[in-house]
Parts: sequence; structure tokens; C-alpha cells
Amino acid sequence: MKPNPSQRGGEFVRHGVLSVEGCRSLWIGLAVLTLASGLVMRAGAQCDLQIVSAGPCLPDGSAGTPAEGENYGLRVVVNVVGTPTNSFRIKWTLANVTYYFDNINLGPGNGYWWYFEWTMNLDDPIPWSVTLDPDGTSGDTNLANNVAGGTFTPGPPTNVVQLYEARLVGGSETALLDYTNGGGSNLAWEIFGQPTSHGAQKVMHVAAPSNATSIVTAPYGVPVLQIARTNPPTAVYQDTETFTAQLSGMCVNPTILRGATWADLAGMSSNWTQWLVPDQICESTNPAITNFVAESLPANFQSTLTPYDTARLLHLAVMRALTYQEPPYHADAVGVLQDGVADCGGFSALLTACLRCVGIPARRVSGFWLGDTWPSSSQDFNTQWHVRAEFHLPVSGVDWLVADATVGNGLDPTGTYAYDFGYVPDANDYFAVDVGDAHELPYYNFPMLQVPNLWFYSEGIFYFNYACQYYLQPLGQLSVSNFAAGSFRFNLTNAPGDGSIIIETSTNLVSWSPGVTNAASANTNSFSYTFPAVNPGRQFFRANQIP
Repeated sequence: MKPNPSQRGGEFVRHGVLSVEGCRSLWIGLAVLTLASGLVMRAGAQCDLQIVSAGPCLPDGSAGTPAEGENYGLRVVVNVVGTPTNSFRIKWTLANVTYYFDNINLGPGNGYWWYFEWTMNLDDPIPWSVTLDPDGTSGDTNLANNVAGGTFTPGPPTNVVQLYEARLVGGSETALLDYTNGGGSNLAWEIFGQPTSHGAQKVMHVAAPSNATSIVTAPYGVPVLQIARTNPPTAVYQDTETFTAQLSGMCVNPTILRGATWADLAGMSSNWTQWLVPDQICESTNPAITNFVAESLPANFQSTLTPYDTARLLHLAVMRALTYQEPPYHADAVGVLQDGVADCGGFSALLTACLRCVGIPARRVSGFWLGDTWPSSSQDFNTQWHVRAEFHLPVSGVDWLVADATVGNGLDPTGTYAYDFGYVPDANDYFAVDVGDAHELPYYNFPMLQVPNLWFYSEGIFYFNYACQYYLQPLGQLSVSNFAAGSFRFNLTNAPGDGSIIIETSTNLVSWSPGVTNAASANTNSFSYTFPAVNPGRQFFRANQIP
């Protein structure tokens, strides 16, 4: 949980102790208490805490309905008649997340107000409530006016899909093969995913490993990078793929998406309908999957639900059906459904299979979050690797929509609220190196290529040890502006979150000297460098990250 300061107004601000219930990976702002002018003192009156008004507010506490992509705020205005006998607290609930603002000590008066903020990846109607003194400690004699609640719908984007808070990232994926040739005829292949643009991801550049060949694979037409070695000598082989991409947060307009009909799905072109067939991981026609879908939807869902709402219900059903476990027992949709446990790959496999079962194109995408790891054996899966699902609806302006049932389950295991369904703020932290679970090559049909895969044929004896590494960090942009006399101010935006940042100087663009160092974890995005008073001549500057 990360505090997110909010703007302040009024005569004083009180920051209380926050108690949290049922919250995972959500950010909360600070509660604000403002005392209005014109206090009315009622000495000796019985205590009565009165909610005058309550409801959603903008992130700065002012009146209004927050929009998707903003913090969601709740505001309450309170009158206090008499003097509470003890301190009390306020209970704030939005969807399934509850917070408390503790240790409130007030005398009589009118117009006290507070507001609270959430960063919450939910859209569509969201229930809310505010409760004064939920523990009954204040001596309040009239509890009827202590609770307010309702439902609000965040303001959707104007377009059907909005990509926002874009960031430029650079990364790499490396395979390390320690190989001993024992004689005979040996063939070894390494297969890398070849990143493409889709959903919230726009690939700017991919540099394939040396000696790699790009091959478009059946059945989905997904490209892969293949390195083929015949009778390779004993050696350590290191192969690296690098890439640059723009990643964005994603939010959607549910009303527009509900315009897609079942007839529209039936009329899709083959480049979409190819993502309806079952594969080795997402067995969408298996009776276990068809029965699960039937149990999760109304019997006549095609006449009562839009495709969007059908997909939303299946997302919730998968959130409820599985419990996260790493490592899982199985990786395929049928296996995890029967086990009741899955990692992110299993959650995405089951959701993809369910969506395909009802005629909605879907696929798994595999990749990793911002960060890095080295080395990591194939048996030691780093938690930064992640798999999520994408689905498509035939609405103008829609490509692939992101749905992450794993994150949804972590935030609401009951499957009541559709977290990370279409509205996925952290999509700008995640990069997919591969899509789909079928890559047919003459020697093997590979499922996802989240990490480079190795395949071999040998008539002799050989030994190998195989490891893989990935790296993904923002690509910062350095700018310069005037500052105090004899100095300049450097601003580094989109700073990496790991390592240290060094501002280096050069007079010839060949040799570089360190200037200013700042830990990336501090992430101030601002660096100062002071020059001597005399003119130093022409100099060049760059920002470098270590390690």
C-alpha cells in the first residue's frame, strides 16, 4: 500500500492512523478533515453524529464523479451535536475494500468534512458506504443518521479504449546454454518469442539474436525467432534478444463495448475466429470447460447478456474457481479447473478457454513485469514473469483487451468485483514477448514462449545446462534547463526503478566522466550539476544506469 497525497483546504488538516481490511495491492490517499467556519456550540446537549451529505468526489476532495484512470474519492460532511464521550473512527468502504480513519476527537459543530481516496482498477457501478462511529464508542444516541451509501459509476473514457500514462521501455531476454558435445549427430534449436504490437503494447524495435531466423508459425501466424545448431562444439552459448516498446495503461468504455452483439461475433473475419479453436493449453471444447461455462452463465445467456457482460461474468467465475499456487500441479485449463489451484498461467488458460467456448476470441500473452533477474534456471521461475489474457470484441476501435484474472483473484477471491477486466492501469508495467499457445515447427509444437525454449535431437551423448535472464526498464529522457548562476538543472523523466543513475559528462563523445549519482529507488527524477564560473567549453551529457 502506497500513500498518495491529496490537495488540502480548510482551517486544519488531520492525518489519522489508517487501519486496513481486505486490501491487496491498492493505493490509498490520506483522509482530510476540514472544520467549516461558523461553529455552533451546544454545551450539554446529547451527542449526535449526523451525516449531512456523502458521496463520491474528485481526487482533490471537490464535488464531482471521478473518472477511470483517476483516484476514486469519497467525501462526507458531518454535524456534531453535543460532545462525544470518547474518540471514534470513520469506516470507508468502496467495493470490497474497507479503511478506517481512527482517533477522531471533536467537540460540537457543523460542517466537519473528510474525504478518502482509492486507486482501484474497477469500472462500471461500484458500491460505496461511509459509517460514523461503527464501534459505538462516541456515546451517539441516534444511530439512524450515521450511515450513508450508494453506487457510483466512474466516468468512462470518450473513446471505446483509452491508452494513457504511456512509458517507453527497453529490455532484453537472454538464453545461456552450457553445452558439452559427446559425439554423434546432434541438433539443437533455441526458440525465442518475437514481440509484436497488440493491446496496450506498441513494439518499436526488436533486435533478434545473432544467427536467428524469423519464422511465422501455424496455426495462428505468430512469428518466432529460431536459432538452429548442427553438431555444435562444446562451448557456452549466449543468445540475446533486445527490444524497445511503448507500454500504456488501459481503460475502456463499457457502454460502447456492450454494443457488440452475438451476430457481430458470428461475422468476424478469420484472423479473429482462428483464436476460437482449442489448443493444448486452452481446451475450450473439453466437457469440463463447457460444463463450467454452463454453470457460470444463465441458461439463455445469448438472449439476455451482451458478449461484453458474458466475458465479464466468466472473468468473475475464474476468479472464484481458482486459488493461486506456485508452482501449480497443472498448466492447462482442464487441469487447473480440476485441481482448483493455478498460477498466473493457469488462471489465464482457464479464462481463455471459457471465452473461446462462448465464441469470444481470446488468447494468453506471456512476458514479464519491469525488473530484471540473472541467473534463473528453468526450474526457478522468477515471480516477475507473468501471463495474462487478451480478448477481442467486434467494436470499431477495439484491438485486444486485457483481462487479468490472477490480479483479480488477488484483490477479490470471491469474484464479486471484476478487477483488471478491461481497465488495467498496470499494463504500462508489463511487456509480452509472445502470444498464444501453439507454435508449430517441424520438430515440436511449442506452447507459450515466455522464456526461450530449447529443443534437441541427439544420436550421441551430450550434456547441457540451460538458464535464462530478462531485463526490462523504462527508457529515461534527459533534459536540461537553467538553474542558479553557474549551474544547470537536469531532469530525468521516466527514470528506471532499479540500480543507480549517473549523469556523465564528455567533451568528445568518446570518453565519459561521472558527474552526479542518484539511487533510482529514490526516483526524484531531478539531478543538479554545478559548473565552474569560467566557461568550460562545449560539453556533452548523458544519463547512465548501473548495474
